[in-house]
Amino acid sequence: MFRLKSVICLATKRLAAANFIMWFSIFLGCFAIGTAVASEPVYIGFDGAYSPKTSTSAQAIELGTQLAISQINGAGGVLNGRPLVLVTKDNHGIAARAIDNFIEFAKRPDVVAVYGDKFSTATVQTMGLSNELSMLSISVWGSADPISENPSEYPFVYRLSLRDQWAIPAMMQHAKARYGAIRLCEVMPQTARGRSDDRTLAANLERLGQTVTFAHRYKWGATGFTEVIKSCMRSRGQAVILIANEKEGAQWIKAMASLPPEERLPTVSHWGVTGGDLHEMVGTAVNQVDFDVVQTFSFIHNKRPQAKALSRELLADIRFSTVESIINPVGIAQAFDMTHLLAMAINEAGSTDRVAIQKAMQSIGTYEGVIRTYTQPFSDTNHDALTAEQVLFVRLQADGALFPILVK
Repeated sequence: MFRLKSVICLATKRLAAANFIMWFSIFLGCFAIGTAVASEPVYIGFDGAYSPKTSTSAQAIELGTQLAISQINGAGGVLNGRPLVLVTKDNHGIAARAIDNFIEFAKRPDVVAVYGDKFSTATVQTMGLSNELSMLSISVWGSADPISENPSEYPFVYRLSLRDQWAIPAMMQHAKARYGAIRLCEVMPQTARGRSDDRTLAANLERLGQTVTFAHRYKWGATGFTEVIKSCMRSRGQAVILIANEKEGAQWIKAMASLPPEERLPTVSHWGVTGGDLHEMVGTAVNQVDFDVVQTFSFIHNKRPQAKALSRELLADIRFSTVESIINPVGIAQAFDMTHLLAMAINEAGSTDRVAIQKAMQSIGTYEGVIRTYTQPFSDTNHDALTAEQVLFVRLQADGALFPILVK
């Protein structure tokens, strides 16, 4: 039986507000063995974008993984007494670095899987390597469709996260149900991701009875969206579908808030904007706009016992002030659930052989997770642990809280 002996303060980046300062203290995978003989650890790799100044997604994934690891090791670890340990690398948000890091992880026979973060490009770029190196590549935040759409071609790639093919239609439906928007404007990055999301949106227009009156493509890091908003207004658009990360999202909110109230259009955004310090970047401007964001999970008003238990653990050990102050809830919860599922697959495989673990992923039984109840979440034809039923929408608050929206 393993018992957590110490909590070590990690030198992670500055987070959003003063009441989040204890984010820096998280559980590490360092465990004292309560028996006479120590067992060799089993390692999970995580390649995240720690360096971008405004991003907090990597820290959230690490936190959720470590909390799950502490539970698993507290119950005896895996494979009859071996502790799980997380090892991390920083890809700086650069796909080339992600490739190098994936290869380095794969060289270590004691690493059984590599987690990817919210930047889908890094995961997509390493998918071919997962086959070549027989290394499990698991997305716990990325939403790009290619990650899981071809399980037979990429049998080592799995995901416990949102999928764009669920997110985009849900965003369109939300704009219609909440704001009566049948005329949409779309603002998306000038990337493969943007083009893919555009195709998904176009494929659902007729079914949902909506049209696109204006479309804008921008480059990452773009600023000055005021003229884009005015062009949408001139096209008689009623709401905006936005694909962005926190930097572009902040520019969008500021531009929208700077306009007269009658010219401010409701925006339904993808979740990339909530993977960083967005609320710090926009301040009270967010209170002046309608800005709704797609998610898969929230601690707020969540009656699921497992979610309540995890929130209590966060509040007790990480010293967030309230459940509303727990930032990046999807990153924490998705990494937490996935780590428990991976531990089940490792035990099912009976070894750290990666091929055996990959096969065992299809044999996972039932697990009562924080997000949902998982019963055989993966199969030969499905490598997504979540479904479209987990999609929900939240409203960003000036203090960073993400309040669930109920649309009647």
